[in-house]
Amino acid sequence: MASTAFLLTFLLVLSVSEPGSCETELSGVLEPYDLLFDNAVEAYYKQDWFSVILNMERALRNKGILRKVKAQCRLSCANLTAFQHTNPGSPVPLPGAGPVQDLGFFQRVLERAECVSRCEAEKLGPPSMHKVSDEVELEFRKRTPYNYLQVAYFKINKLDKAVAAANTFYVANPDHMEMRQNLEYYSMMAGVQETDFKDLEARPHMAEFLEGKRLYSADNFSSSVGHFEAALKEFFPADAECRALCEGAYDYDGYNYMEYNADLFQSITDHYLYVLNCKQNCAVELASTAGREKPFEDFLPSHFNYLQFSYYNSEQYEKAIECAKTFLLFRPDDEVMKQNLAYYSAILGEEKAAAITAREGVEQYIKNSLLEKELLYFGYEIFGITFVDPDTWTPEEIMPKKLRDKQKADRETAARITEEIGNLMKEIETLVEEKTKESSDITKMVNDGVSKSTPTPEHSSVFDGITVSMTSKALNGSQRVVLDGVITDDECRELHRLSNTAAQKGDGYRGRPSPHSPSEMFQGVTVLKALKLGQEGVLPLKSARLFFDLSEKVRKVVESYFSLQSPLYFSYSHLVCRSAIEEKQEDRDDLSHPVHVDNCLLISELNECMKEPPAYTHRDYSAIVYLNDDFEGGDFIFTELDAKTITAVVKPQCGRIVAFGAGKENPHGVRAVTKGQRCAVALWFTLDPRHNEKERIQAEELLKMLSSPLNAEFQKTEKDRSKETASEMDSAIPDGGKTSTAKGTKIETGEQASKPAEEKTDTGGDTKMHGEDKPPKAMATEKAKAKTAPKTKPAGKAKTKTKAAEKTKAKTAEKKEKAAAKKTVKAPSKKRESEQPKAKSSLSDSQKKNDEL
Repeated sequence: MASTAFLLTFLLVLSVSEPGSCETELSGVLEPYDLLFDNAVEAYYKQDWFSVILNMERALRNKGILRKVKAQCRLSCANLTAFQHTNPGSPVPLPGAGPVQDLGFFQRVLERAECVSRCEAEKLGPPSMHKVSDEVELEFRKRTPYNYLQVAYFKINKLDKAVAAANTFYVANPDHMEMRQNLEYYSMMAGVQETDFKDLEARPHMAEFLEGKRLYSADNFSSSVGHFEAALKEFFPADAECRALCEGAYDYDGYNYMEYNADLFQSITDHYLYVLNCKQNCAVELASTAGREKPFEDFLPSHFNYLQFSYYNSEQYEKAIECAKTFLLFRPDDEVMKQNLAYYSAILGEEKAAAITAREGVEQYIKNSLLEKELLYFGYEIFGITFVDPDTWTPEEIMPKKLRDKQKADRETAARITEEIGNLMKEIETLVEEKTKESSDITKMVNDGVSKSTPTPEHSSVFDGITVSMTSKALNGSQRVVLDGVITDDECRELHRLSNTAAQKGDGYRGRPSPHSPSEMFQGVTVLKALKLGQEGVLPLKSARLFFDLSEKVRKVVESYFSLQSPLYFSYSHLVCRSAIEEKQEDRDDLSHPVHVDNCLLISELNECMKEPPAYTHRDYSAIVYLNDDFEGGDFIFTELDAKTITAVVKPQCGRIVAFGAGKENPHGVRAVTKGQRCAVALWFTLDPRHNEKERIQAEELLKMLSSPLNAEFQKTEKDRSKETASEMDSAIPDGGKTSTAKGTKIETGEQASKPAEEKTDTGGDTKMHGEDKPPKAMATEKAKAKTAPKTKPAGKAKTKTKAAEKTKAKTAEKKEKAAAKKTVKAPSKKRESEQPKAKSSLSDSQKKNDEL
C-alpha cells in the first residue's frame, strides 16, 4: 500500500509543469498560491519532499496564471468592440461637455469595470481569495520557493531539476554563499550537464536579448540577428501585459489614506496619473534582469542599434536601413546613425532606400509614450505629482519650460545650500577648536558625524545653540548622534497640546490604534492635517506652524551635522504619541516598537537586511524629536542585526534629537511604555527628490496662502507682536521653508568630431563616444588595421588575442578587394562596447571587452 502511494505521488511530481511556467487554460478553481506555499513549507519541515515539490511548483504556476489572467481580462475588456460607437460618425462622449456626454463617458467606464470584474471572477473566483500578504509576496520576489525546491529535488535524486532550481535562486541572490557552494558541488557531480544550469524565471524577451548580445560581442552577427528579432517579438506583448497590470488599486504612498478626501475628478486624476507613472516604469521593468544592479539604458532602441549593424554585416541592406530608420525615430539627431544610414543607402541605392520605412508599430509606441509623458509632466506642473522620466530619448520640449527652469533653479539652489553648509561647518569647526583645543577629534566629528565628541562642561554647540550629547562612538555605532536643545520646554508643551487636540487613533498606521503592541494605543497627526485644523480654528495656527518649522529646522541640522553634499527631502513627517493601556501592562515582555531598520527588511535570524520592497528603500536618514519625559519606559534602543544585542540606549527628554542613517547599520526599536504618554516628532528623509512627501508640498502651498505677519512672527508674545504690528504690516513675510523638488546635474558634451566613433547601446558597457581626428597610438593603429577596411564597411572591434587578430586581417584584406568596385562612402561606425574614444589606445578597450565577455 505504501509503495502504491509512493508511486502515485511520484507520478504527480513528474506531471507538474516547469516552475514558473504559466497555463492560462483553467480547470476548476485556482488555488491561492500563498496557501500552496505555506503547505510546501510545512511539508519541508516534515521532510515530505514530494509534497514540497507538488505544492511549491503549483504555487509558482498559479502565481503566473494569476498574473496572466488579470492582464488578459484587462486587455480584452479594453478592446471589446461593444465599447466602440455604434455610429462611426457620432461624437466621442467627453466628460464636461454636458450632462449627457458625462453619462455616456462614465457608462463606458462602468461597462469596462464590470467586464474586468466579471472576467476575473469567472476565471479566478472572488477577489479576496487571491489577496496575498506582503511577506509572501516578498518571498516570491526573492525566489525563495526555488531554494526549497532545490533541496527537495536533491533529496529524491532529480539532479537536473535541483540544479535548475538552485541556479534560478542564485541568479537573483548572487551574494548567497551557501547556494554558490551548492552549485559548485552540483557541477562536480556525475550526470549534471551544463545545460541544467538555467534560469527558470528568465523572461523570454530578456533571455533572447542577452543571447543576441553575447553573439554580437563575438562578431557572430548572422546568428545574433535571430535572437534580437525574437527579443523584439517578445518585448511588445510583455510591455502590453505590464501596462495592463498597472491598472490596479491606487497606492496611497505619501498620503494618509484615511484622510484622503479628493473630489471626483481630483481622485480620478490622482489614480490615473499613478497608473500612467506605472506604465512609464514598464520600460525600466522590462530592461531589468536578475543579478544586474541597473536596467539597460535605452533598452528598446538598442535592439535596432544592434540589428542595423548585424544586418549590414550579413549584407541584408534593406533590413539594415529599416532598423537604422527605426532607431532614428527615438534619436533623430544621432549623427553616427545618420552616417550609417547614408552609407547603407549608398550601397543599396538612394531610390530603393527611400522607399524603406521604419518598423511598423514602433512609431505608435513612441507617440503613445510621449503623450503619456506630456500628461505626467502636466500633473507634475499643476498638481505637484512627481514624475521622473525613465527614458533618455525623450525630446527636451516634452517637459514644460516652467519645469525645466524650475529644475535648473533647484540645481542652483542645491549647489548654493551645499556651499553655505560647507561654510557653516568650517565656522563650527573653528568654534569647537577654540573651545576644546582638540582640533583633530572635533574636525572628524563635524566632517562625518561619527567620531568621538570631545567632552566639555557645556558640551559642544553645533547649530544655533544645539549641543552634541552623544556621538557615534558614544553610541557604539556609525552614522548616529544625539543632540539636545532643539526646542524649548514651552514649545514642547505646545506641540504636546497640539497632539492631544488634533491627533487621531491609528493615524499613520492604516487606522490601527495598536499597530506594534496590543498594550499601547497610538495616535498621530501630519503637518498638513495640523495646518488644516489650524485654518479651521480647531487649534492655534501658530502651533501648526511650529510643527512645520521644527521639522524644517531638524532637516537642516541633519544635513549640516552629517555634512551631506545633496539636500534632504522629507519622506514622511509625523507627530505621534503612544500611551500605555493600564489594564494590559501586567506580565508584559514586548517592545513598544519592535527592532527594525528604516529602509530594509530586517531578518534578525540571519543577521541580514534585505533592501527591497515593501521596505521604504528610498529613505536615507531618520530623526526623532522628543517632546516629554513624564512617562515610564519608552527608551530608544540601538541593536545589532540580531535585534537582541543592545548597543546603545537613549532616554527621551524635551528638545532631544536622535538622528541616524536609515540603513542596516542602525537597527533600532522602542522599549515598552508602561505608564503615561510618550510623544515625539518622527521624521524620515530621502536624498531622492522623486520620493518627496506629497503632503509636505501641499503643506507648503497652504502655508503660502495662510501667510501673514502674525503667522510669520508667531513665536513672539502677544505683547511683542502688538508693539510691532505697524511695522510688520509693511514688512515682507518670510517663507515658511522651501523644499527642492528636483535635482540633477547637467552633463556638458564636447564638440562633435568629424569622424563617427562608438555609439552607446547600454550602460553595461556599450557607450557612444565621438572620436577625434588625432591618430591613435602605434599599438592601436596596428589593431585598427587588422579590423577596418577604409571607406567600405563600418569599423569592427579590436581584439587582444593574436589568433583572432590574424583571422580578422585576412578577412579585412578580402573585403578590401571587393570594395574596389564599390562607390566610396564614409564608413559608419559599429556600436562597440567600449567607453574610450578612438584617440586612446585600444588595449584598454580590448581588456574591457574581455572583462565583459
